[in-house]
Amino acid sequence: MTGAPFDVLETDRLLTTTRSVRRRLDLDRPVPREVIEEALEVAVQAPTANDQQNWRWVVITEQAVKDQLAELFDISWQFHQKEVWTRSGRRRNNPQARKNNASAATLAETIARVPALVIPCVLGRPPDIGAIDAEWLGATGTRNLGTWQEGVRIGAMRASNFYGSIFPAVWSFQLALRSRGLGSTITCMHLPFERQVGELLGIPAGVTQICLVPVAYTIGTDFRPAKRVSAKERTSWERWQA
Repeated sequence: MTGAPFDVLETDRLLTTTRSVRRRLDLDRPVPREVIEEALEVAVQAPTANDQQNWRWVVITEQAVKDQLAELFDISWQFHQKEVWTRSGRRRNNPQARKNNASAATLAETIARVPALVIPCVLGRPPDIGAIDAEWLGATGTRNLGTWQEGVRIGAMRASNFYGSIFPAVWSFQLALRSRGLGSTITCMHLPFERQVGELLGIPAGVTQICLVPVAYTIGTDFRPAKRVSAKERTSWERWQA
């Protein structure tokens, strides 16, 4: 594209080949601390609601701690396999779903060996998405909202701000890792044990753990775009179309 401030082809290649990497994580190659720090500096340039920068990042590299996390991760994974996967016949009959599940199983088996585990956190707890805020409605002043006032849920906006202020940074972190030859994936399998993990790592109860990101160099860098339904088939203009 003429006049573009960046190389569009290289930028698009980074964006379309940053995959969830589980099977091709190099479990034997150490990841220098400064590489993770560089990627995190890129990550915190991501947008954040009201510029609050309420993110916190916990990086775990100590083997004894990773072993304890892996134990909790495995308990959650086994429950998922027993209670969720085995009851989802339609997904189990889908070849791509089976492939993804096998990849996730590999991570569950090897997560203790991943060089670094990163837990992105946000200060505070998630808002009640169904909350009605009378003070906010009062701030509309003399405007007559009429029937628009019915069913107003300010909690939905606050929840969007809460999670929308961390996941762009997580994605930027993953992109920065990919550009440096590392791979990652987002998993939430430890979150049923958020309290226990918090106690293990000294994370206060008032801080929300968002996910867990395993980080390692990749075995090869020849990742390709995933098979996706075309955006045109999932995009509506002006009005919703199923």
